[in-house]
Amino acid sequence: MARDAAIVTTWGAPVTGREAKSLEVFTEFMGFIGKLAVEGKCQPAEPFFAADGSSGFAIVRGKSDALQEIWDTEENLRLVAKAQGYVQDLKSHLYYTGDQEVMEGTQRFAEIAAQL
Repeated sequence: MARDAAIVTTWGAPVTGREAKSLEVFTEFMGFIGKLAVEGKCQPAEPFFAADGSSGFAIVRGKSDALQEIWDTEENLRLVAKAQGYVQDLKSHLYYTGDQEVMEGTQRFAEIAAQL
């Protein structure tokens, strides 16, 4: 069953000397997700930048099955690999959301913590 989810991608400062390329790959990412959003596969990316310019993150919301399909595409995997060469500390993870997910996750954690 598809769950409410988001891919959250975080990044640090550009690699020294690759600042222009980091902007280029960011623009490519926004275009890639924008195209998929128009096709109804996800929501448009919502980027955030630190006030001091040191880092940022982007949230792409959608259903878990569609987001996993996006993640597994060759285009996405190449884009992530490319970005890793231009920015520091790039990370991208799939997260689940919604009342049901939070309740189940909290309950699971509490059960395991009680066993420790």
